[in-house]
Amino acid sequence: MKKLILFGDSITAGYFDGFISTMLTSGLKAQLPHMEIINVGIPGDTTDGALTRVQKHVINRHPDYVTIFFGSNDAALDSQVPIERYEENLQQIIQQIGAEKVFLITPALANQAVQEANRPTETLLKYGQVVRNLAATYQTQLIDLQQTMYDLSDYTDLLQPDGFHFSKAGYAFLVEQIVQELKRAN
Repeated sequence: MKKLILFGDSITAGYFDGFISTMLTSGLKAQLPHMEIINVGIPGDTTDGALTRVQKHVINRHPDYVTIFFGSNDAALDSQVPIERYEENLQQIIQQIGAEKVFLITPALANQAVQEANRPTETLLKYGQVVRNLAATYQTQLIDLQQTMYDLSDYTDLLQPDGFHFSKAGYAFLVEQIVQELKRAN
């Protein structure tokens, strides 16, 4: 059985209505019953934290595939990881895991009516471009969540009232994006 590890922050962890949920993990298990899915998302995490735990939470579990979904906290102005360090951190994570296993996900867009002061679109897009560039450089799989959200006429229904975490519709959308890219890669 192939093993998929979901590596990221609170969105990966399934944060919903103030608690960690299984929405992402169970949604993926329903679509990918032939795959073992392990969620190692941690709310509030950045690529700085990811570097400290990649060995224990990802590499030691010998995954076949790993989604790497960081950036929303890295780009947040109240806890910002400078973009150069974000890029360096992601490079190290990709190199440690192995590019052939990696599915990079661009940071999600935020509802600017609620999050503009902390997660402005312009900043999120810059961090997303880092992810796109690294996917091209390392030839990893890419789930361009930003672009897909941007292409929707209104993506705010994918978000909870905090304008940042995913709603039920958002998790269904994320599941669909991950499943599509996994199928394309196999």
